[in-house]
Amino acid sequence: MRILQINSHHKMIGGTERYYLELSDLLRKRGHLVANFSLKDSKNYSSEWEKYFLDELDFSKNDYKSFIKKACRMFYSFEAKRKVERLLDDFKPDIVHIHNIYYYISPSILSVIKKRKIPVVQTVHDYQLISPCLDLFSNGRVNEDTKKNRYYKAVLSKSIKESYVASLMAAVASYIQHIFRLYERHVDYFIAPSVFMEKKLIEYGFDPRKIIHLPNFTNFSLSKTSNKPHKEKYVLYFGRLEEKKGAMFLLDVARSLPKVMFKMIGKYPDEKIKIKIKDFLSEHSIKNVTVLKFQESAELQQSITRSLFVLVPSLWYENMPYTILESYALGKPVVASRIGGISEIVKVGENGLLFEAGNLDDCEKKVTSLWENPDQVKRMGVNAKKLVMNRFSPSVHYKNLTQIYERATEHYSQKGPL
Repeated sequence: MRILQINSHHKMIGGTERYYLELSDLLRKRGHLVANFSLKDSKNYSSEWEKYFLDELDFSKNDYKSFIKKACRMFYSFEAKRKVERLLDDFKPDIVHIHNIYYYISPSILSVIKKRKIPVVQTVHDYQLISPCLDLFSNGRVNEDTKKNRYYKAVLSKSIKESYVASLMAAVASYIQHIFRLYERHVDYFIAPSVFMEKKLIEYGFDPRKIIHLPNFTNFSLSKTSNKPHKEKYVLYFGRLEEKKGAMFLLDVARSLPKVMFKMIGKYPDEKIKIKIKDFLSEHSIKNVTVLKFQESAELQQSITRSLFVLVPSLWYENMPYTILESYALGKPVVASRIGGISEIVKVGENGLLFEAGNLDDCEKKVTSLWENPDQVKRMGVNAKKLVMNRFSPSVHYKNLTQIYERATEHYSQKGPL
């Protein structure tokens, strides 16, 4: 099968990029011809298809010229349309699988694909299809104020980057997207990694017949790490060190549990949260938290393996977090917030424990419970590893995804677009 994978970034940033890149590799290993379309970037992974990529656009610049370029790219990109046309003509894919294209590529490419009668599927990694706020989280809380197409409310509350301008641009993009049904008209199937995401899409008006639930997969493996006992005992948090992920909440937990050792590993999204975390640790003289810089895959796997268990204190509607899948793959249970798609993969007492999101007392109890019961942790870890092998392995994902591809291509050849 000839498959075109499209995503705004061809470098590792977060879960979306991990899935897009690892899926491309998985499909190639299974004998498919895979092309990629993305943005040029000096940090990109190498790609034979880079000559088709869009020119890099620096979203950090705020001058007038850059603003015009960003606005045009968000709403409609002639460059993207032209380059995708060329790639489609040269590669001739059987199916196109898009991921996140909203602001950096734009939906301008969708009509070009449909004109050539090529089926399209989209994995829904976040909430950009239903809100200007891609994570439905702003001003320190879950925020669905823009429901029922009230996108202007994102501007009033500066939901995007705490900026009126950024929020206005995102709101206008959402209005255009909604009025012209840009995605509903051009995408044949939306792939929801969690049942929670599937229900959200339906709740916001998407056709349930076009939504298919398919969880992510993980490539993490115990065979790559040392499983020898480690003297150091700690609870691990890994991922982006940001408020919506519960980074500040974890510090409150650590402050209340001085005998429990915590490690935090990851990148800061900006300097503001870095200073906030550093000042909090200093102000409250917290000695049981060690903050470490971002680690590459092999080193991170070692840190996960040596931990007692992993804490996932998210405050936003997580979709299908890799943090949990990767912890499970390495035989580690989790203590996680009961929010979004998390409760679908954390079975209380089997592979972890759940607490009410943002509830400090509840979280403290669950952390203490596992900290004081290493035998229970070990049993849960065995169950977690089994779950990944049965439900979230590359082979299971490949089988289910190719069935979706076949369903889309067969329906398209027989009846045309959905």
